[in-house]
Amino acid sequence: MLEIDEKATIKNTRKFFEKDLERYQTMCAGRYDIHSLNFDNIKVNSSINSDAVASRYNLIIAYNDRLACLKPAIDNCANEPTKPYKRVLELRYLKHMQAWQIAENIGYSHTQYGTILNRAFLQFADIYLMEQLKQGVNDILDLHEYKKVA
Repeated sequence: MLEIDEKATIKNTRKFFEKDLERYQTMCAGRYDIHSLNFDNIKVNSSINSDAVASRYNLIIAYNDRLACLKPAIDNCANEPTKPYKRVLELRYLKHMQAWQIAENIGYSHTQYGTILNRAFLQFADIYLMEQLKQGVNDILDLHEYKKVA
């Protein structure tokens, strides 16, 4: 069985929320059902690569599918007094609250908040992978990093 490198998985999940998520939202613009768009007759004059539009379209579909799994994955994270993972992720990345505000909101110190956020990242990585599988995402993003087997 593969062993998860928790430190690297936390780093990957943090990057997903702090960098990748914004790119996904920008690319998808959140306004279109991307699967219903037809790009058959579109040409890009500035591109020397005739497959540029198709590549971009496939990338947008992958981002759109991954975004569709975000909220259900967060919703399935633990939301208990000792494990407020769902609440922490919602407040930080959906409502864009500052860390100190969240720590105060959930009744933990700033240091304890950091520990809880790291645990939330680990749980989210597990649930997000399962949610993508459940929803039949073709281009799955696994946020886990696995330890090298010697």
